[in-house]
Amino acid sequence: MSTERSGAGHVSRMRRSRGPVQSGLFIPLPGDWRTCILPVIGLATPVGLLVVNFSAWVISQLGAFRWGVAVSAFISALILNGLTAVNVYRYVRNRWPNFVISRQENGTWVLVGAITLILLTAFLSSVFSYVGMANPRHLPNGIAVITGFLGVMIPLGLSLGLNRRRRASGDSRG
Repeated sequence: MSTERSGAGHVSRMRRSRGPVQSGLFIPLPGDWRTCILPVIGLATPVGLLVVNFSAWVISQLGAFRWGVAVSAFISALILNGLTAVNVYRYVRNRWPNFVISRQENGTWVLVGAITLILLTAFLSSVFSYVGMANPRHLPNGIAVITGFLGVMIPLGLSLGLNRRRRASGDSRG
């Protein structure tokens, strides 16, 4: 903990940020989290009003947003599923080097299969996103919320879980 003296002779306790920026940048953070409660409560209503009004505007412009969300869903699925495929492949290759997809001679077929699967899931993700937003009266759509949640949690969960297992076993390969 470091202390700083303010202009009125008052000593305030501040703690140094331990974030990724360690180049001497001082970001004052409250020493006691309870000092943040009132500002958070005070900001809840204005932020809520902004969110509600923005949501209403999006619903009124849903036709234009459908295409944007569908394209974003395609790109997002490509990235998340591609990263997940790489992590799963590395894990399988390191864990079971004689498995069919781990063998060097099958590399081209594994790559073609992975790319096909990733493109197919990205395409289906974008189609389901577009179709799910067809009627504003059916929003929020339970299936869209569940598939969106799964679309995030499965790739991230697999990637984080496999990386944690790799680090725990001391494997520095791949």
